[in-house]
Amino acid sequence: MSLAVEDAGFVVDTGQFQEQALQHAAQAIRNTILGRLHDDGLNHHDVQFRVKTPESAAEKMTRLDDNGELKYPGGLERLDDLIGMRVILFVESDIEAVAIALSSQFTCLDDEDKTAMIRKNGGIGYAGRHLTLQVPAENTPSGCSQHVGRRFEVQIRTVLQHAWAEFEHDIRFKGSSGDNAEISRAFTMASTLIELADQQFVNISDILKRIQSEASTEVAPEPRMLDAGALQGVLTRAFPDSRSSKVNQYDWMVNVLAANGIETVSAAEDWFNAIDPREVAKVMGYRFSPGQVRIADDLLLKFFGESYVDATKEVGSDTNRETKLRSRLRRLRPERDQA
Repeated sequence: MSLAVEDAGFVVDTGQFQEQALQHAAQAIRNTILGRLHDDGLNHHDVQFRVKTPESAAEKMTRLDDNGELKYPGGLERLDDLIGMRVILFVESDIEAVAIALSSQFTCLDDEDKTAMIRKNGGIGYAGRHLTLQVPAENTPSGCSQHVGRRFEVQIRTVLQHAWAEFEHDIRFKGSSGDNAEISRAFTMASTLIELADQQFVNISDILKRIQSEASTEVAPEPRMLDAGALQGVLTRAFPDSRSSKVNQYDWMVNVLAANGIETVSAAEDWFNAIDPREVAKVMGYRFSPGQVRIADDLLLKFFGESYVDATKEVGSDTNRETKLRSRLRRLRPERDQA
């Protein structure tokens, strides 16, 4: 689709706006982000994307800077937000870890923590953590090989920040009373309450982690079979300083453990209590504290080696798990490559 727009004496041609190709790229990027969050055991609510419409892209390309010149004279290639991703989390303390994870997976062109800037300057309100990323030519994520060089923007926010931002956008940009002083004051008050609620969500997460860590490890006379809830307690006691993973990842790890002969709560307790996770963390060089399930996955991989790859490569829906495991195993056991 080709659009030509004239504004302030400038004629802007969007060229062939390939909306379908952008949709395919956005879906591939979303799959990569979901895979990375799963691999790192990072809890999240949702990952969404949107592709800019041809009309919206054409309008943006007519915008002028302070000197009256086009802000985006290079056309579509100058627009970083043709694809917009949104990662929605439960607790604010996970935002930093997700930002680091995505910056490691893609090439990071810009990282702006607007919320932190507002708070540092004494302001109130949500602005968000915004990244500008690019699909890299080296170590290109699986499924993204056709989209090398594609730039996109990512917003990382909590579910509460997301609700506030969406409602404000509808009122201010789609409504007819966005500039009303009374409405602005109400939004400011709401943003303050949301900030406080986000802090309490972090507190609740920390309290839950402490309770699970302090829970009794006594085993009932009859061996208790491992399930997701019991495993979360086991991993919280084994890694008390690590963040919780997404609920369904504990279900997945139960199956992974079963594939390696660990099927009861007592067996899992014994195994993880006997292993020092600091050794793996040192070798892997984690840039942030990964989720409990990722740490468990790496510990099992280092201990069992090739047999672990063979036993668990098809557990779950990740078709690239075997490749990822072998890459991580080379880092965990570098002596193998020197043999």
